[in-house]
Amino acid sequence: MTRRAIGRALILGAALTTLSISLSAQRTVTRSIYVSAVDVAGAPVVNLTNADFRITEDGAQREVTRATLLNGPMRIVLLVDSSTPVGPMLNNFRTALNGFIDELPEEEEVAFVSSGGQIRVRTQPGTDRVKLRTEVAHFAAEGGANAFLDTMLEADKRFLKTAGPGQWPAFVIVTTDRGENIREPNLKDYNNFMQDFLMRGGAAHAVIIAGKNVGSVTDMVANLVDNVGGTRHSIVADSNLPARLREIANRLADDHQRMMRRYQVSYAGDPKMLQPTVNVSSSRDGVQLQMSVRRPF
Repeated sequence: MTRRAIGRALILGAALTTLSISLSAQRTVTRSIYVSAVDVAGAPVVNLTNADFRITEDGAQREVTRATLLNGPMRIVLLVDSSTPVGPMLNNFRTALNGFIDELPEEEEVAFVSSGGQIRVRTQPGTDRVKLRTEVAHFAAEGGANAFLDTMLEADKRFLKTAGPGQWPAFVIVTTDRGENIREPNLKDYNNFMQDFLMRGGAAHAVIIAGKNVGSVTDMVANLVDNVGGTRHSIVADSNLPARLREIANRLADDHQRMMRRYQVSYAGDPKMLQPTVNVSSSRDGVQLQMSVRRPF
């Protein structure tokens, strides 16, 4: 498959991911929206329950299955390329990763994984910054190709899908791309992941250190980050990496702060409706709602 063909396939994936997953074997599918609730004075209302929300899809009433205040820590997978091209860049990689840790609020959970040849889990999700910095100090290129897609899918399954209620799943990606990956990516697996990640309201931000030629890694990262409205930097010199990662850490902190007094409201949707019109209201007097299908808003 040529890179142009891959790009078209991923663009199709981007279109598909704006739709809801349709599973004919299921009677319902869980969907989520994000809701801001304030009282008549404009103060946040933070004690709403499932029973306080009413949701319709194309006018049909839907069952609210969970209403969770988004005040839990973020669950962040820090996915860093450790393939052969990273070797000459180690000093700037380590400086950048430590700068990211400096700027990120301490309560956010981080799992540190690398993608040289295959996934390597350097830290499990947690808030232990000492352990995280120790692994950054030990970070080195492991050689081989950049197993980006396999690493991302495995990390999502192990760490982000298992995040607790009220936690916001996020990828922070640092990768090289010199167009050397001759293995064709499994676009079916990628698009299935992308659909599901959007349904979970995931976030993604990335820095790509690009060579003269780029390939499928850039296509996939761009597709993922752009679909979720994240920050994406493509740089040539790795000396720019520390500033870009600090910027991403600050973006995560700001976005999370905006969402901490808002709700994720899940409901049982009709899988046959691909792009339903969703409306939300509250049964509690004096509560005013604003809704988004994405976060932050």
